[in-house]
Amino acid sequence: MYIHPTAIISDLATIGENFRAGPYSIVEEGVSIGDNCEIAAQGQVRRGSHIGNDCYIGSGAIISADPHYLGFDRELETGVVIGDRNTFREYVTVHRSIYESKSTQIGSDNFFMSGAHVGHDCQVGDHNVLANNVLLGGHVDLRNHCFLGGGAAFHQFVRIGDYVMAQGHAGMSHDVPPFTICAGINGIAGLNSVGIRRAGFPAKDRKGIKEAFRRVYREHEGAKSVITLSKKESWGELAETFLSFLQEESKKGVCMRWRTS
Repeated sequence: MYIHPTAIISDLATIGENFRAGPYSIVEEGVSIGDNCEIAAQGQVRRGSHIGNDCYIGSGAIISADPHYLGFDRELETGVVIGDRNTFREYVTVHRSIYESKSTQIGSDNFFMSGAHVGHDCQVGDHNVLANNVLLGGHVDLRNHCFLGGGAAFHQFVRIGDYVMAQGHAGMSHDVPPFTICAGINGIAGLNSVGIRRAGFPAKDRKGIKEAFRRVYREHEGAKSVITLSKKESWGELAETFLSFLQEESKKGVCMRWRTS
């Protein structure tokens, strides 16, 4: 364990083995941090944070900061729960929940590049990469294996399905279906075929999702009729996940605009 003399580590925090704290870093009371974690210079882990093993908090990053929410009661006991093997690079901010006894949730094996922001009450899954200055507004549901390009912004309450790729500076105020590429303002630019292939999905399932995507976005046949057809022709697991997402409850509506340029 190495703690720089200028670091401020509360005696009421629970710290695992092999912990490292850089100059002027802060860990507040009530925090729990697992094994093999590091907080770089001026990183902050504020009250209500529960962090798993093998996580890195970069310089100036702040975990469990107060949310950008007018009228928020700072006395509420809320926080952030983070899994294992996550990297938060320089000046990443993760805000705590606005609801008593609730937490913003982040899974495992995620990589947050410099300046990325995770708003209050977001649900982030596993194996996601958020490039520089990506913004997740409050209550965003980001699932698994996504790559969000630099400067991309997602409005509050938006859902982002598995294996989504977002173009840099994309702006999304509607839900983004799994396995797609989103671009521009609420545009769907195509299917994330490269990501699906690299993930090792069977060729039959890849063919099925292409058929489902084509019918919904290129032929505009409507999700309900495509779902009925997919059951008759058995397009596989990926198509089923894609079409099920379109049927889930949505507060923002699903992005259906086909981006042609």
